Amino acid sequence: MAHAVWREYAGVLGCLAIILAPASAGAEPLPRFVDYLYVDANEGGSAGGHTALRLGDQVFHYEYRPPGILIARRDTFDHFRFAYGTLENRTIEISRIPVAADDYERVLEYFSRGHLIRGQQMEVLEQARSDRRILEQLIQGVVEIEGAGFFIQRGDAEASVDSEPAIAALRRRVEEQYGPGFLDDRLAKARRELAGLVPDDPTLPTFAEASMPPPTYTFPDRYRDTLTIVTALEVLHAAPPLDRMATVTVADPLLEVRETDQKTLEQLTSALTASLVRLLHSERPDWGFPLLLGMARLATLDRARHEGRWIFLDGFPGDAEVVDPGRLTKRSRALAGLVEETRTAVERTRAQLATTLDSDVGFPEVSYTRLEEAGNRFIAARRALDGAGLRVAATGLRPSRPAVRQATPLADPAMLQSHLAAAEAREQAVLAELRRLYGYHLITRNCVTELSQELERALVLPSDGINPAGPLDFIPFVSAMTLGDAYPVSGVLRIPSARRADLEHLYETGNPLRVYARESNVVTSTLYHRNPHDSIFLFFTDDLVITRPIFGAVNLLVGLGASMVGLALWPAAGGATVTAGLKGMLFSLPELFFQNIRKGSYEFAPER
Repeated sequence: MAHAVWREYAGVLGCLAIILAPASAGAEPLPRFVDYLYVDANEGGSAGGHTALRLGDQVFHYEYRPPGILIARRDTFDHFRFAYGTLENRTIEISRIPVAADDYERVLEYFSRGHLIRGQQMEVLEQARSDRRILEQLIQGVVEIEGAGFFIQRGDAEASVDSEPAIAALRRRVEEQYGPGFLDDRLAKARRELAGLVPDDPTLPTFAEASMPPPTYTFPDRYRDTLTIVTALEVLHAAPPLDRMATVTVADPLLEVRETDQKTLEQLTSALTASLVRLLHSERPDWGFPLLLGMARLATLDRARHEGRWIFLDGFPGDAEVVDPGRLTKRSRALAGLVEETRTAVERTRAQLATTLDSDVGFPEVSYTRLEEAGNRFIAARRALDGAGLRVAATGLRPSRPAVRQATPLADPAMLQSHLAAAEAREQAVLAELRRLYGYHLITRNCVTELSQELERALVLPSDGINPAGPLDFIPFVSAMTLGDAYPVSGVLRIPSARRADLEHLYETGNPLRVYARESNVVTSTLYHRNPHDSIFLFFTDDLVITRPIFGAVNLLVGLGASMVGLALWPAAGGATVTAGLKGMLFSLPELFFQNIRKGSYEFAPER
């Protein structure tokens, strides 16, 4: 069944590719399609379901973020389907809306611009928070600097070891090009600039719903960027060793440096060295971190050439989730699939990188970053296969390795405290403005109503064009059911959730009764092993409606029992079992009335 659904979906797309081909002269232009996506409910952030809009390969949607703001998201369809359909184990229903080519382009441009504007406005909030944090750190006498942890710092026990050869070679290249005194002069100038910085009063930005906020460059930003430049120049000057803890690799034939890789590594080293030498004359005020990151990458490339194995900077965040090794043994097939998937990604990105080096001038930042991320994910999966915990991260990986640096005294504590109070007030003012513009409300402004209103504005429809036709249209599944009242939906496709797709495959290849008996509960299921983030339950109730109240009653009792056990174990378990049990009871209540929300989710999975 699952494969049949995908074949049907692929067939429809194939037909669309044909009918959307250039029409003969004089023919009426054929419509394009805007896809309305409904993602069914599951426990977690969208217990009522979720909606999104797909235009080509791009998916636009709105998500709730604390404290009470609707943010605009844009994902590729593959990433959206993986996040919601696989990891969150939710079925995606696609309603196809035919529109004229001009309308399609108008909608795409409108949502793209809206995503950009909201993103920039949220950046203002992040900058305000960053300003407040930096001032708090200045008062304490230290500032956290991204990239400062790539290299062993002075004073560490290992600081007396030999210098990093790649950085020493880069320093000699700088001296050859700019003169022997250039680096000392550049470092002295940066230190003077840092000592001369004076706090200024933060200004409150003005927001408009459809306009970009003006750029700002605040004192905390200037201080952090200048201190980062000082740190990077000190690293270049002293050439300290790269910290092995900042890198990742694994003993696997995939990462062995092949004969063809030697040329790639040499080309990368040469291109990156030239790029870093030019960076020292950058007019941008934030070139310190790119220099630190570039030097760290240069050191990994040099070590890879000498050790015969690809080495990458660790791109996982410090607080990345780690799946316990004991849980991985229960999902060995999924882990093996993840290893093979990430192995393929490394092969693909390595081949693309070699092609880019042959065609482009300069260091191929984008291509190398893709290989670096693919390498990180493969190494994490490969280590997990050997018995380590599996590190997972839903977002893109970016090496940063922050570390604290001593702050140069700038002013008396009272003055800094005054500026901190002003920064805190600015942060609250920005937050209040964003709440005014994009404040979340369960009924009047959620992911459904926001998407509907934005689509209406994009198509320049009358005010009643896609407004909810009934009092319950703010609920995602109701909006999907009534979509045809507002738009001429030409067809509906369903992409089953990860578990349902696997279950349908088992039904096709095995005894249906035996499969159902085994997979209907979390104890004997081969497709699902409890995710610690999920509530406690026993039976799945999204398969058959007729048994739902009975299974729901059992789930309710299981949740109650887990809560009572959790209370008894409270000092040791920290209340986690109580919370999971209470959540289990809550999501069992709709099942008593033939409704289903909870479906279980996955900590990790290979992409489908």
